[in-house]
Amino acid sequence: VGGVGARRELGIEDDEVVAGFVGTFGPWHGVEKLAAAIKSMPADLRVRFLLVGSGSLHAEVEKQLENERRVIFTGAVGHDRVPKLLDACDILVAPHVPLADGSEFFGSPTKIFEYMAMGKGIVASRLGQIGEVLVDEETALLVEPGNVDELRSAMMKVIESQTLRVSLGAKAREVAEREHTWAHNAR
Repeated sequence: VGGVGARRELGIEDDEVVAGFVGTFGPWHGVEKLAAAIKSMPADLRVRFLLVGSGSLHAEVEKQLENERRVIFTGAVGHDRVPKLLDACDILVAPHVPLADGSEFFGSPTKIFEYMAMGKGIVASRLGQIGEVLVDEETALLVEPGNVDELRSAMMKVIESQTLRVSLGAKAREVAEREHTWAHNAR
């Protein structure tokens, strides 16, 4: 129910597929690569891009996408609003890139667990723990970190196939419920 209301508020049509990103617009989150992938999508594709969050690269990404009418920037939002915005999406994207200094990527992929719990089709970088939690073509489509062509191709594949979105989302949710709850971690 939350996602339907959020879609209406944002002016998103029922027949539009929504690809979402939620997070910090920092160098390691790959938002610049995501912007490049969005810019290279066919103009006639019935898709909207919902970019939620803020950070050091926000202004740069906004400028990069200033002529893209399909893109909605929300800026930073309250934690209570995030689930509704995630629910408004059909696809969730985590285009992380390696750290600039070459050090090993490490982070608890909380965003990935949230994406999985939403039961949506996921496109993510095969990087660090993200590539260990998600299984390519089972719980997500995984792409080479920083590869804009692979990112665009995977996103288009999920945008164009409702069957794929539903199957990836259902499997991701099942795995999240079985292996990635706070109760499971405590055990």
